[in-house]
Amino acid sequence: MDTRDAYAELGLEPGASDAQLKASWRRLVAAWHPDRNASADAGKRMQSINKAYQHLRQLRDGNLPDEDGQGSDRREAPATTKTAATHVRRVRLTLEDAILGCTRTLRGQFSHRCEACVGTGERVMAQVCSSCQGSGAVRKPTLFGWLWNEETCKDCGGDGRQRETCNACEGKGERTLSYRRRVRFPAGVRDGFVLSAPGGSADAEAIDLELQVELEPHPFFVLDAEQVLRCELPVNGYAWMAGRWIEVPTPDGVQQMRLNRDALVYRLKGQGFPVQLRGPRGDYLLKLVPVFPGADDPGTQALLDQLIERSSQAQDDSAQPLGQWQQQLRQWSATHKDRSTA
Repeated sequence: MDTRDAYAELGLEPGASDAQLKASWRRLVAAWHPDRNASADAGKRMQSINKAYQHLRQLRDGNLPDEDGQGSDRREAPATTKTAATHVRRVRLTLEDAILGCTRTLRGQFSHRCEACVGTGERVMAQVCSSCQGSGAVRKPTLFGWLWNEETCKDCGGDGRQRETCNACEGKGERTLSYRRRVRFPAGVRDGFVLSAPGGSADAEAIDLELQVELEPHPFFVLDAEQVLRCELPVNGYAWMAGRWIEVPTPDGVQQMRLNRDALVYRLKGQGFPVQLRGPRGDYLLKLVPVFPGADDPGTQALLDQLIERSSQAQDDSAQPLGQWQQQLRQWSATHKDRSTA
């Protein structure tokens, strides 16, 4: 016999004391013993009552056989032990939260099967049903009144035991539980991770939270398939050429960085995503995209012409690569011109 069925047979909740177990068994024996109960089902019911009582006694004494037939030294859990209700919910985190770790206060409600009545909305009592006197059936007269038909008792469902509405769930079979928990998410959690947050309580019932992590899209950062943090940053092309300082976004905030016109990809060590849960942080790759103004801007064209002229004058010296090139080009051009006119 199943332990839950044994408790139900005796009209008790799991975790009832030894005194409650014995008292319930005695009341049922007094009500269903064939010497005192003339119903046809009295003998069968007495067997079920004794079987349930013996099952629970063996369980509490540590002599209940296991599936392999060996004796068990397990003891029944104390009456204060509660079955934890597990609530599954999604939690959305930013990339910064996942990189640095964060603490969130989670609030919510969820419906949970009532453990007091096992979801039935009713509690089975130790007393016999008052409507059928424990027989599980009631007699109904036929049309002419001199014949009788037996129908299943609606008050007890045919098992002969008194029932009453479960007070814990008000007959609904489930309870709505509220919770408020502070949960720490470690650095390095990834999209799709499932974290367990055991403990906590609501309405004197333990609640376990199963948290499914979902990372929100970020306006700047992208986490690639290798868990490398990347960012593509447009910059002023002329500032890049001039090696100026600019502000760049990082998970720790905005920081200053000097540009190098010989590089478009920068590696910021130790500022990326953790290589493992609660582990050290990896590198952060920053890719620059130089942006130049359109060619149809007259003001920009005038400034570029001045820049080109001054640059050409500065490098006209034959010791400079550009000056050497210009000198060789003039010599070649003169030689080519002389050959054409010869």
